[in-house]
Amino acid sequence: MKLLPLPAGQLRLLLDPDEAAMLDQLVSQLTELLQSHSSTALDPDPLFASLEVGGSDEMPEDPALARLFPDAYSGDDDAAQFRRVTEQGLLNRKLQDAMQVTSALGLGGGVPGETEYVEVEISTETLPAWVRTVTALRLAIAARIGLDTAEDHARLVSEDETRGTVLVFDWLAAILESVLTIMAPGQDPDQG
Repeated sequence: MKLLPLPAGQLRLLLDPDEAAMLDQLVSQLTELLQSHSSTALDPDPLFASLEVGGSDEMPEDPALARLFPDAYSGDDDAAQFRRVTEQGLLNRKLQDAMQVTSALGLGGGVPGETEYVEVEISTETLPAWVRTVTALRLAIAARIGLDTAEDHARLVSEDETRGTVLVFDWLAAILESVLTIMAPGQDPDQG
């Protein structure tokens, strides 16, 4: 992975083909996870559906979805009411963000040819979708493997069955931190 600052606050992300394919696969898996939850949250009323109003009454059972859609209130009634009104809109925005990232990668579900790098330009307009999607990936991964604390990280990275997943989690963190550092507000992009 390489990052090149561009004029006007933009950034070029260079991923080797394997990195690009892995990121594309992770985003595709996130999209499938979100779509699996969408069928339970869609409101049959066309007006509500067009307003992105709707959702379930309870937190999802899947730990990754529960991490992506936590309760907004501690009280069960308040949390259920808020979820019923906002969940579908949040879900739709997460899906749109993921599709924007997949589209920017331009792999179409396949591995690129014999190119040295897959080049992706991230602008100030597309940055929020990238940040939200990479953050959602990290939250879903952490929930699936039980990564909540630094102690969990140390334990999971030392175990053979979870080491690879923790390394992917850390790689996503490196992408996120690098992109945010380079595109930080107020930084002169020409000074890199």
